[in-house]
Parts: sequence; structure tokens; C-alpha cells
Amino acid sequence: MRDENQNPTEGANEAGERLAAFSVRRPVTLSMLCVSLVVMGLIAATRIPLVMLPDVSFPFLFAWASYPNSSPEEIQKNITQPLEEVLSTIPGVKQLQSNSSANEGFVQISFDWGTNVDLVRAQVREKIDQIRNDLPEDLRDVQVRNFGSDDIPIIEGALSATRDLRSSYDFLDTHLKKPLLRLPGVADVEFWGVDRQRIDIYLRLDDIKRYRVDVSSLFRRLDDANLNMTLGTTEEADQRYSAVFKGAADSLDAIRNFPVNERGLRLEQIADIEFDNPPTNFGRHLNGQYGIGFTVRKSSEANTVETVDAVMDLVNRLDEDPAFAGISVRIWHNAGEEIVESLSGLLNSGAVGSVLAVLTLFVFLRRIKPSLVIGLAIPFSVIAAVGFLYFTGGSLNLLSMMGLMLATGMLVDNAVVVLESIYQKLEKGEDRNQAAIEGTGEVTTAVIAATLTSIIIFVPLIFGKETNMSVFLGHAGRSIIFALLASLFISLTLIPIAVAHFFDIKPQARSGFVKRVTELAEPVARGLGRVLFRGGEPQPGWATNAYIRMVQWPLNRPLLTGLVIIPLVVYGSGWILMHKVPDNTPDAQELGGMNIEYSFSENFHYAKIERDYVGPVEDFLAANKDKFHIRDHMSFYSNNSANTRVYFKSEDVSLEQMTEIREELTKGLPVVPGATIRVGGQQGANNSNWIGANLYGDDPAELTRIGQELRRRILDLGTFDRVNLGRDDAREEVQIRLDRSLTRKYGVSPQAVGEILGIVARARQTRGYRTPEGEVEIWLQLDREDLRDRNDLESIVVGAGPDGEPIELRQVADFALESTPGRLRREDRRTYTWFEGSYSGEIKEDGRKAFEKILNEYPYPDGYGWSFGFWTQREQEENAEMLFNFLLALFMVYFVMAALFESVVHPFSIMVSLPFAVVGIAWFLWLTNTPFNIMAKIGIMVLVGVVVNNGIVLIDHINNLRRRGMPRHQAVLAGCRERLRPIAMTATTTIVGLIPLAFGQTGLDNMRYFPMARTIMGGLIASTALTLVVLPTYYVLMDDVGRYFKAMWLSTGPQPDHVPVEGD
Repeated sequence: MRDENQNPTEGANEAGERLAAFSVRRPVTLSMLCVSLVVMGLIAATRIPLVMLPDVSFPFLFAWASYPNSSPEEIQKNITQPLEEVLSTIPGVKQLQSNSSANEGFVQISFDWGTNVDLVRAQVREKIDQIRNDLPEDLRDVQVRNFGSDDIPIIEGALSATRDLRSSYDFLDTHLKKPLLRLPGVADVEFWGVDRQRIDIYLRLDDIKRYRVDVSSLFRRLDDANLNMTLGTTEEADQRYSAVFKGAADSLDAIRNFPVNERGLRLEQIADIEFDNPPTNFGRHLNGQYGIGFTVRKSSEANTVETVDAVMDLVNRLDEDPAFAGISVRIWHNAGEEIVESLSGLLNSGAVGSVLAVLTLFVFLRRIKPSLVIGLAIPFSVIAAVGFLYFTGGSLNLLSMMGLMLATGMLVDNAVVVLESIYQKLEKGEDRNQAAIEGTGEVTTAVIAATLTSIIIFVPLIFGKETNMSVFLGHAGRSIIFALLASLFISLTLIPIAVAHFFDIKPQARSGFVKRVTELAEPVARGLGRVLFRGGEPQPGWATNAYIRMVQWPLNRPLLTGLVIIPLVVYGSGWILMHKVPDNTPDAQELGGMNIEYSFSENFHYAKIERDYVGPVEDFLAANKDKFHIRDHMSFYSNNSANTRVYFKSEDVSLEQMTEIREELTKGLPVVPGATIRVGGQQGANNSNWIGANLYGDDPAELTRIGQELRRRILDLGTFDRVNLGRDDAREEVQIRLDRSLTRKYGVSPQAVGEILGIVARARQTRGYRTPEGEVEIWLQLDREDLRDRNDLESIVVGAGPDGEPIELRQVADFALESTPGRLRREDRRTYTWFEGSYSGEIKEDGRKAFEKILNEYPYPDGYGWSFGFWTQREQEENAEMLFNFLLALFMVYFVMAALFESVVHPFSIMVSLPFAVVGIAWFLWLTNTPFNIMAKIGIMVLVGVVVNNGIVLIDHINNLRRRGMPRHQAVLAGCRERLRPIAMTATTTIVGLIPLAFGQTGLDNMRYFPMARTIMGGLIASTALTLVVLPTYYVLMDDVGRYFKAMWLSTGPQPDHVPVEGD
């Protein structure tokens, strides 16, 4: 029966002894269990899905509508504003953002992470249906879409040719889209810049006047006539039949001969009817040639790498297809290739790290067998983790692979501690079996506590409130958890088996390959190892003695060391340097590409933009392709807008080069009258030194004026090299206002006038007709050649008078030329424009404060103001949630240690290793000029559970020695001496295991891992060194405090031990 007063540490150690004893007695059984885990993992590795990102549904929806030939004001008034009003009533909406531009508008609805997006999407659809009658009658549909990781294209590319491909939809549909859709795993193929042919009915204005055609009535008759409908069922001769009315046109001739009135007037007599590509007002270039963009998406269950391989195989065969002669295909986003490259990089980093870890072990142990056996913990744990991922429904993605890479250096820690404990028993002359059992049991509490503290930091991320950080880091955490649990199992089972049945502490004769390797490696290992230890011998080396003397100095001066020197010197230096660590280096995401944006002072036709603006920029990029390491450049242009995306050879461009490229591009871009051409995107989308905000108010013109004044004030600071204002360039248009008194006088219906003007202003789509190839759209519109000037517009017939005389538009309306914005933006039903500045300093927070000060001091008119915008606020909320998770992880780490040590005091002495880590992080990032970005913050989260492991191993052993009756001071020194080597070994293996990641270019979709790895390395180096030297002093201080309060609580009790002075 278990002693009720038994310390939990002793209970855990006894359980470890029993497990080790079972392993030693039943080595085959445990070995087969381990082999089964490996086999399971290997099988899973061949079946686990390989994807870019885990299956995640992002918490926002889009409601989008296309309304051709409409102004931004029309879109906002008739579509986006009604949508905002009804969608704001959905429970749980965090933010509404609308964008109304010419021809289209959309509303983005944002929710909290964890929202059931499918359920909310159904609610959004229901709300839109409720107001369908309030939306324009000729608005075909409002599309509602959500966005998840499966919606990210696995292939993005373009087709280019010397000829214009915009009229090649049927060709591309037959030769590319349909073959791609037949491939297993392909869910969708989408083209950009090419459309299916349609029927356009161009009404001739003169003929409409001559025949007095009511255009509004004509549209309704066309729409109603071109209809097939089921009428129900009928019975005849005891048989039931379906009755179907077929009124839809079945040929182009049927449309041409459509009767316009009862007098036999046919449609072709008043209109030109064409079956052709729809009119375009845009174009695309790929590397200066006409281009068509395309994307490929996979189904949710498909393997990304296999699907991409099949797609690329088909794309590569296009070169052999005569139909594609003169057409080139360029791919700039290949998800399968990125996954393979990232996996290869992680595997290489892991392999190099594993080799370095094993070599480190050999330096300390100077024995090949134990070094190799401990080294095998790395592949075993990784393979087992892959198996657990597969059988728990996970995938092998960039995040889970990042977790496995991070775990690589930690996977040998438990095995090292167990092996060192067993070796100490062997050095004292114990039997191998007994040494394996007792040595394992002695450190069971330590290794369990170390594993739990490394694991438990991910619990708040996996099971707490979901944020952008927790959702993605949680997937990496699962990989780390599975791998660490596997390594714990190895350390408590296979290591005792290996020592009991295969190892011998005594030197043995070597032969063959092992002898030759040992003869070559041992001199190096002996030279390095002698610096710290004389491995295999019970006497400490000179370095160990020096270490003990280093421990004794602060131990003899606990108050001076713990309350003065460490807080002021160590923590103070870390605090100062942490504010000097740059957070404003070029963002790694910029390695993939860079945007060149155009702002125009006038309303330019897309053909002029192509010729006078996009063309010169593309010529400049082509001439400097090698200089800037440009792989491809893609341009999109339309009426009054353009954008050029530059794609770099990321393997040739470093983070440091990005600033130079950006500056040289900015200086070298051609200066063309009528346009401002700049490098960069809205609110710093491609560069982390951008600081953005939103300006709110009712009048877009007033917002522009305020923005220009703020721009001047910010540039006057001298610390911002560029400030951009979302101008959303104004356009001039003819405003038509009906006079209600005149419409009543002439008997003209305002609704009919609106319908006529709708056809004049925009093409209106009627019901199409079906062909074997699919439905053909039919569009009714006025012939653009008939609207040569304002007089043609004013002379449009909108009705008939009492005597049948035509009533022209000028008789019932007023006309005015006014300037209107090119785009209207609203956030939470307030009009806004964006505003951003590029900070040139190193500490971005300093720039943010200066930016905020200028915006706060400006005297805004009533109803106007500013904020950092929803996404900045959301980022701040997520940072606060991340801080909460961090603090929660600290408490959970403390709870674990308190429960295992059955002490509320000793865990506090271990927790001081966390500030030690912060000091190391500050120094390491500052010395290596590494940015403190999101990856560095992830490194801190991982580090919380790692840095306490050394303290756990040390304090647990000191407590064991004291329980055996050793005085505290002697136990502290003995514990430091006996745990120096395992602590040094575990820390060193973790650090060297991270070297490939810390100084390589491996990354997640161009987000480099090295800030995270350097954060862990710097924190671990400092915390290990300070833990070994200073932690014993804090242990003594906290032990004295605990004894003091215990004595006060009991009113009697032993007085605190006084630390002996030097020389006692």
C-alpha cells in the first residue's frame, strides 16, 4: 500500500522504477511496442495528406454583386448600403466593410474565430433574400462566399502570346480547363481576363425614335418570352404527362426575328445583333505580352502535392500541343513545389541538426553506442508523431512540419537526463540492471515535469479562445506534443533496456568500423570534453571545479546577488537592449513579390493606360530584369486603374536586398505626366514598416483635404520617407435629375424613364438561351455610336404625349456635369479613406507613437475623425490575447511544478529562469540584427516551457539529495556538480539542433523561421548559463522564505539555515 504521506515526487519516481524494471525484464515486449509505433508512423507517412496549410475556415464572408455601367454612388445607394443595414443585424458580427466602385460592390462581414461559418453563411443568404425586392430589379444575383485554406489556389499562372487572347475562351475551355477538371483532386479552374461569347443586342437610337419603340416594354417582353417553364401535369388515356411551356429562343435567327410590335416590326430592324466576345475595358500583360491569368483549386480531401504534380504534368505537355503554338505558360505560384521545398528544407535542417546533436553527445559521452541510441530518439519521435497526426485526422502541412522541426533539438533531452543518471549509478559500481532501474526512477519526476512544461504551454492555444495566432500555432503545437510524448516514452523504456543489455561502462576492445571511427573521433571529443568533464570518471575536471567556485560566490552572497546584481545588471541590460532590437526590417513576405501601383489625375481609357503608362514601366522592368532578380511581371489595367505585380527569384534575393530593390525601383520608375507611379500596397501589405490608419467622415472630398494636410505634417517629422493617401480618384459624369412636375405634365412614368436610362447607361441582361455548350447570355443595350455627345443623350425618347408625339429626355430632366469619387469605402457604416506612412526608423513603435500624435492633434471638423482601423484593432486584440495565453502558460507551468514537487516555494526559484531567457533573447537578437516579429513571438511562446527544464532537473536532484539526509548547502553543491553535465548536454543538443534553422532560409510561404529559432537559441543560452550559476542562490533564498513563513504559520519550527560564509 502506498504511504499517504509519500511525496508525489517519490511516487512518480517509484512509478518510473516500475516501468524501467518491466522494460529491463521484458525487453522484447517493449522493443516490439516501439517497432510497432515506428511501423505505424511509416505507414501514416505514406498516407497522410500533404497540404500547404491545415483545414481552416477564416471568420469572414463576402457578399458581392456585379452591376455593369453603374457609378459608385449608385452601387452604394442601391446595393451595398441596403446590404450593410440588413447584415448588421446578424448576431456575432464584429465588423462590416463595404467597397463601392464603378460596376460592382461588395460587403465583407467579419466574425470572431470559432464562428460556424457555414451556419452564418446560410443566415447571410437568408437576410439578402429578405431585401431582394429592395435591390435593383435587373441585379442578377448577390454572391456570398466564405474563404478557407482549401480556397487558396494550388496553382496560379498565366498564358501569354503575341496575339490578344481575350477572345479565346472556347479554345481555352476545351484545351485547358476541361482537361484540368478531369484530373483527380481538381475542384475548380478559373480564368481571368477572358469571357465566354455572348449575344449583344445594340439598339439603334434613330430607329427607336422612328418606330417609337418603348424600350422598357421591349426589355420586359424579351425577358418574359425567352423562358421555359413547367406548367404542371395533365392526364390523357390513363397516362400522366408533364406540361412544359417552351418560349426560350433556340437560335440566333429566332432572336433576330423577334416581334417588336403588332405591326410586324422585327428586332433586327431596330438593332444590330452580334454573337461575339463581350466588350472589354481591361487588359492583362505577362512579361510585356498579352496575358490571361488562371488559377487551379483542389478539393478538400485531395493531396496537394499529388494534385499539383498531375496539373503540372498536363501543363508541361501543352508545349507539345500544336494548338498552343505561340502561347507560353508561366507558373508563379506552385503550392506543391513550395510544400516539397519547405519539407525538404525542414528535413535537411532536421537531419543536420540531428547529426550535430549526436556529435554533441559524443563529445560529452565519448562513446558511440549511447550517442547513437540517444540520437535515434529524434527519428523515432518524429515518425511516431507523424503517425499520431495521421490517426487523429491531421495533415502534414507547413505548420505541423515547423512544429516537428522545433521539437528536433528537444527530443534527446529526456534520454540524456535518464542516461546520465544511470551512468552515475554505474560509476558507483552498481549492477547494470539495477543501475538502469534506479537511475531511471531517480529522474522520472524531472523528465515528466520537463515534458509537461514543454507541452502545457500549447494548451491555451489549442483549447483557449481562438485567434489568428492560436489557430495556426496550435497546429504546430500538436506536432510538438506528439513528438515530446514519444521521446518521453523512449527515455523511460528503451534507454534502460539499452543500458541493461547492450552498454557497458567499462572500456571494451573495439574492432572493425567502430574502432576506426572511434580512433578518429575520440581525440577531438576528448579534447573538447576535457574542457568541461572527464567523461566516464567520477572525479570532476578542472572546469567542473571552476564552475563550483562560480556557484559558491553568489551562494555565499544571496541578497547581494539575487536582489541587486541580477536585477540591475542582467535584467537591466536585457531591458535596454530589448528596446533596441529592430522590428522594422523588410518583411519576409516581401520576398515573393512587390506591387507597383498607378494613380491617375484624369479619367483615362484603358488603351491609353496600356500604351502610355503600363508599357514604359514594363520596358523599365524588362531592361533591369537581371539587376533586380525579376522572374516575371504581371500587369492588369482597366479604365482609370492599373497595377503591376513583380515576382522575384526568391532564392537570389535576401531580406537585406529588399530595401535596396525597393529604393532603386522607386527612383528608377519612369515619370509620366498624368499619373503617380509608386511601389507598395495599401496599409503596408508588403512591408512591415508601414503604419496605417483610417480617416472617417461624410464627404470624400473633405477626407482627401484632411489627408493631404496630415500627409504634409507627417513628412515634416523627417522620420517618414513616404506617406500615401487613398485618393480613389474622382471622375466626372453627367448627372440627370428628373423634374417630377414635368413628368406629370407629359404623362411620363419616372419608373419607365429609369428603365430606359438603365439600358442607355448599362447593358441589361435578359434570360439567355441554352446551347449544347451551355447557356448563352443575352444583353440589351444602346449602340454606343449613337451616344456621340450630350445632345444624343438628351434626345432619347422616354415616352409619348397625348397625341402620340415623342417626349424626349430633355423635356423632363435637368443635366449637370459633376465630379464624383471613383470608389466609396465604408467601415461599420461610416465613410472612410485609408492613410499610411512608411517609417524609416528601426523601432516601429516609436514611429507609431509619432504617427498617432500627429493624427490626434489635428483639428477635425464635426463628424470627422480617425482610427487605426478594424484590422489594426483586431491585431491589438490578438496581441492582448496572446499575452493572456502567455501568462496563463506561465501559471500552468508553475502549477505542474508545484504539483510534482509538492511545494509552492521551489517552483518560484525555477521560474526565475524565464527572465534569464528574456535577457538572452535581447542580446542575441540585437547582436544578429534579427527583427522581433511574429515569428520571434512564437519563439518566446515555445521557450516558456523549455527554459524551465534545466531548473527542474537541477532542483529535483537537490531535493532528492536533501531527502536522503544531506545538508542543504552540501546538497546544492553536489546537485550542481552532478547535474552540470546532463544540463549542458541537453541545452547544447537543443541549441545545435536549431543552428540550421537559425541561420538558414527555410520558411513558411516566404515567412522565414530564423527569428523564431534565434529567439529560442538566445533565450536558452542565457537561461542555461544563469540557471547553472545563479539559480542555486534563488533556491536558497526561496527555501529560506518558505521556512520562515512556515515557522510563522506554526508559531514554532526550525529556524532557516544560514548559508555558510566562504571557507566554511
